[in-house]
Amino acid sequence: MNKNLFRTCIGLAVGVSLLITSTVMGMTSGPTGYEALKIAVKNSDSVKNATFTMSGALIDNNEELMKLSSEIKVEQEQLVSGSVLIDTNDLDRNYIFSVNDKTMVFKHDASDVYNKIICTQEENETEKEHYEFENPQMDAICESILDALVGDLKNQVTLKNIGDDRKQISINLDKNEIPTLFNLILNLNAAQNEECNVECETNNKVAEIFGINPKVFEFPKLISSIQTEKVNIEIIIDKDSIIKEMDLEFEVSGNDAQNNVHNQKLQIGFEVSEINSTNADIIDLAGKEVKELSTKELGCN
Repeated sequence: MNKNLFRTCIGLAVGVSLLITSTVMGMTSGPTGYEALKIAVKNSDSVKNATFTMSGALIDNNEELMKLSSEIKVEQEQLVSGSVLIDTNDLDRNYIFSVNDKTMVFKHDASDVYNKIICTQEENETEKEHYEFENPQMDAICESILDALVGDLKNQVTLKNIGDDRKQISINLDKNEIPTLFNLILNLNAAQNEECNVECETNNKVAEIFGINPKVFEFPKLISSIQTEKVNIEIIIDKDSIIKEMDLEFEVSGNDAQNNVHNQKLQIGFEVSEINSTNADIIDLAGKEVKELSTKELGCN
């Protein structure tokens, strides 16, 4: 698995934590912890075969709004399989999928139909152009900019040995340690979303394929007085500085459109296993009811 594929697999773990806390983490680290984290992310990009397991929950005012769990088996770049479970108050849906040579197959447990999606030539060219624009020099420049932003909070990323040739990297911030700039960005983003009058209407075919009514994901939206209350990230790395486990807790408070106060938490747990010994479970369509689709049919109209 190349760098982009690895980041996709851990997008809801490492990706979420780094993006959600990009301002924070970019300003939070002890020299040893911070450098260890950067090395671990780089080394993890080299993983080509592994199983990724993730579980998460979204909580609002102590009410669990959604649970999510998944297992993704990556045998090689275009040989992947997995399952995803989504559980809300109005939905309990399990998906299975596999990817084999630019073709994805998936279904959910409320349907006997297997959906087969073939990537078009145009999309292949777009993906090719994306890879061609990767630039190691640009990565180095971005890393230098990130280091420059780190500032005095570097000691907030700690590193300790936990035995069995493993180390733990921790980032623990309360609201008094989180930069004001980060909260301003959250409020600005919320304001921009509220002012946007152009919305992507759900394609009925997409809703039918995935068996989901988008309204089940209409959770309380914070639009003002948004404050990050807590950021906790615990990462376990092995002797080769490969990320093996990660736990993220991100807590934010704010007001909705009716000025009601909400405290929302995002919790994610993530594990990497079976490195260099994972076999993808490619779905066999023999004797199955199959519907063929183009990825264009999954776009917003």
